[in-house]
Amino acid sequence: MTGIFTVILSFYCILLIVLLVGWILVRRQSISLNKVATPGISIVLAARNETNLIENIITDFSRIAYPSDKFEAIIVNDHSTDDTVLRAEQLTKNFSNIRILHLPQGKEGKKQALTFGIENSSFEIIAATDADCRISKNWLRCIASHFETDETKMVIGAVKLTAGKSFFKRLQVMEFISLVGSTASTIGLGHPIMCNGANLAFRKDTFKEVKGYEGNLQIASGDDEFLMRKIFKRYPTGIKFLNFYEAVVSSLPQESISGFFQQRLRWAGKWKHNSDLVTQAIAVLILLAQISFIGLIIRNLNSVDATVVLIGVKLFLEGTMIFWTGRFLERRFDVLAFAALQILYPVYVVVIGIASLMISYRWKNRNYK
Repeated sequence: MTGIFTVILSFYCILLIVLLVGWILVRRQSISLNKVATPGISIVLAARNETNLIENIITDFSRIAYPSDKFEAIIVNDHSTDDTVLRAEQLTKNFSNIRILHLPQGKEGKKQALTFGIENSSFEIIAATDADCRISKNWLRCIASHFETDETKMVIGAVKLTAGKSFFKRLQVMEFISLVGSTASTIGLGHPIMCNGANLAFRKDTFKEVKGYEGNLQIASGDDEFLMRKIFKRYPTGIKFLNFYEAVVSSLPQESISGFFQQRLRWAGKWKHNSDLVTQAIAVLILLAQISFIGLIIRNLNSVDATVVLIGVKLFLEGTMIFWTGRFLERRFDVLAFAALQILYPVYVVVIGIASLMISYRWKNRNYK
């Protein structure tokens, strides 16, 4: 088995080198915010049972540094059962460009809510985020700068988790940094494999052209990645990375292991419907590489051999990717969390992968299979 583990981990190290090249390429794609045009932008947000968080994002909307007649924020209430609507109405009554819409009966879920918001939007560019996020005042200016050419159909932004003191939250922050790195790197390489709906923008006519979320409305998650793949298939050079720190959106880590497990089951649910061969190949290689890494670690506990060099190369390349990405996100490199993830991540990937095929999950007080 040592030989198989060595081959797999070698291919994984090659993948990491390629991703590092992709990161360099995407970071070189600089765009100036000076004299940026101000096209009309509609922010669309789906909200369900967000009483405790809705105030933050509405406050951020009210502070956006963009002409007030050139943007609107649409909050689509997805049949909330708490005081989300009442709270949102109180907070937005003095802002004419922040609207609250109610998803009609018979429709439910994030994709339906976003579609309803987009259908009722006033502007050509759609910017999407989530109710539990925070945005900077220059978020829309950064987005607008990437849509100055007709070639751009979608812009994918970075999301960082707010730092937490607990070790569990530190682990989530480190893992999220790696996801951002992979997202940006593959965009730089010309084949995006993932994105995050908390920081995403696209042209409304492109959304309509690819028929939006049609074909995957029954899947609770994936409003972001399914749309990305549709657009990438139609416009292979039309997806860009939102290459500004001011455009980074902040989100919250999960408070409990149970909440984390439910979130990752939801995310894993969309991977069963992923038909992109490149993405599938990378996912399988990462899984096998993590297992191979543990196998070689155990091997070297008994008798140190040349494979220890490969282990070191793997750690160095992963650490470099996380360090570079973390520097962009203004997140420090957490050595202890990085070390712990080397052991925990293989177990986590296998458990979530198997569980997603067998276990239902709960999200926003709704049950999904």
